[in-house]
Amino acid sequence: MKRRRFLKGMGAISVMVVGGAVWRGIDQGLYATGTGPAYEPWTTWRDTNNDGPLGLVRAAILAANPHNTQPWVFRVSEEFIELHAELTRHLGSFDPYLREMHLGLGCALENMMLAAHAAGYEPTLELVGGELRPIAEQSGSTLVARITLVQGEAARNELFEAIPQRHTNRGPYDTARVLTAEQKTQCFFHTEEAVEVALFTEPDTLAHFQELIIDATKAIIADGSMVHDSERWFRHSWSDIQQYRDGPTLDAAGLSPLMTGLAKLMPRPSAEANHQYWLDATRDIQVATAPAFGLIYVDDLYDRAQALKAGRVWQRLHLWAITQGLTMQPLNQPIERVDRELQLGIEPTFARRLIALTGKRPNRPTFAFRIGYPIQNASPSPRRRLEQVMF
Repeated sequence: MKRRRFLKGMGAISVMVVGGAVWRGIDQGLYATGTGPAYEPWTTWRDTNNDGPLGLVRAAILAANPHNTQPWVFRVSEEFIELHAELTRHLGSFDPYLREMHLGLGCALENMMLAAHAAGYEPTLELVGGELRPIAEQSGSTLVARITLVQGEAARNELFEAIPQRHTNRGPYDTARVLTAEQKTQCFFHTEEAVEVALFTEPDTLAHFQELIIDATKAIIADGSMVHDSERWFRHSWSDIQQYRDGPTLDAAGLSPLMTGLAKLMPRPSAEANHQYWLDATRDIQVATAPAFGLIYVDDLYDRAQALKAGRVWQRLHLWAITQGLTMQPLNQPIERVDRELQLGIEPTFARRLIALTGKRPNRPTFAFRIGYPIQNASPSPRRRLEQVMF
């Protein structure tokens, strides 16, 4: 009798627990990964026929950008598109000179240029030059580039077709597969004036690269301001994802499907716990399984036009990787610490370590990444709708 009552009670508790998990799973989007209004831009970007210049903007908002801040706003006419930096969408101490913001804006420019050719335009790109300045000296939005459009012949290519397949893959890469000699050579075909790409595959160099990235990540999570400025963009709940349509999410974190599901069922972790996981994933998954690392160099680290060009190169490289069955992920922590040390006026530890790693050269790295063959597919990130990014 007592045993029957006990089992009946346990059954009721189990139903409550499972029922609660199901409810929270629905509330957190556990059963709707990559769906909802926040993800529609990935599937509807070419649905509108005769969209004219707006079609270029639809392609632009799918571009890579730092922390998925989507720091862009566009002014569009039949003859031109202006790209403006939306300066309020910054990363604070993570990007004190807006260098990474302009890299992301360059990625958007690359998508627009590809889309312009595909739509039958002959685009002419003009970049706004100047020196990148501290965030505190700037506000509102500022023009960074203008694309003038004249009619031409439609010319689609494989990079344009890869735009909706390009997602940042933060999961493990296949350590049994390495880049071919031809792929390594092709990496260098995607440069711009004053921008250079370098690839590192030698075991000793990879080990030094791994150590540098891990140490930079540790330095970041020991910096309270950097943790705060990063954490405010993280979207843990399904409702926040659909409302804000930006920022890093659990689905795009590179976790296995099981771990992603479990993480969604848990309350939002503290900023410290969240960044400790980031360190663990960086050390145990991302750098540990990378068959190759890369750097994008510029002549002047804080030149606006060169930052935009470097962003175009990154976007082009990432799209090219998709056509090769490869995947990529930014690992920019060492260069983020270069910016932060300059802002604080402290010893330039990571600038010196980058020089020690790459040798004394006239140019400087502005972007670090890993490249390899994916083991699992990457999930898309949320994107703001067209109306939210227009003047």
